[in-house]
Amino acid sequence: HSPHLGLLLLGNFHTVPAGVSTMKRVSVQRGGSVTIPCFYGDGYETHVKYWCRGYNVSSCTPIVHSDSPQEGKVSIRDDPDQRVFTVTINNLTAGDSDYVCYYSVCSGSPWLSVDKQEVTGVEGDSVSVQYHYTDDYGQRMWCKFGGSCAAVNSGSLDGRPVLIRDDRVNKVFSVTMRGLERKDTGWYWCDIGVVQIPVHITVKHFTVQMHLRTQLFGPVFLYVGLGLLVLLLIIVIIAWKVWDKHSEYLLMQTVYK
Repeated sequence: HSPHLGLLLLGNFHTVPAGVSTMKRVSVQRGGSVTIPCFYGDGYETHVKYWCRGYNVSSCTPIVHSDSPQEGKVSIRDDPDQRVFTVTINNLTAGDSDYVCYYSVCSGSPWLSVDKQEVTGVEGDSVSVQYHYTDDYGQRMWCKFGGSCAAVNSGSLDGRPVLIRDDRVNKVFSVTMRGLERKDTGWYWCDIGVVQIPVHITVKHFTVQMHLRTQLFGPVFLYVGLGLLVLLLIIVIIAWKVWDKHSEYLLMQTVYK
């Protein structure tokens, strides 16, 4: 049986006894769900990973294992190629804050939230991510795991053009990554100092078929729609003319009688 890879979440991307690193603290709304990436180093690809309640790796209570990936509202998925396993918890309650020390469950609006935790883009295109925060805790940062961080006016993240806007009136922090490449696939997060929210971006390979669907199918659907509309109009006109002729015939029959 493979040794277990434990998970104690202590600090911002803090490395714990089994070499796992993850977010420091995530704020989630009660009743919602959250997916947390947990990164590990070389040599642990075949080890069993588990999500555990408690602060001591030798005595914490396992909740779900990667070799039995679903337990109630908690599920775990391991990606050995990327050396990351993700834990998803659904229907969060206040009691779930006791799982580990890094995320809290709020009855009201969470300190920081994101529209989608899974975002997909295409090579050469762009993707946008929007975060919402409740209070001004300081400078917002956009970071990539294993890379660097960028703030408003930074202009780039690890050489990738990035546009970051911070609307402090509406409390919206938005990030747009442009000129995507396949290597941009990975985990990112927004950091407002007291909490973080992870987001996974997948960049798909650009293909000729994809280009044709965009350039051809769009106009085709438009023309088909217009054609059906014209056909419907013609049918209505013909039906109206037939009914008019029929009404005229009935009227003439009445007069001759």
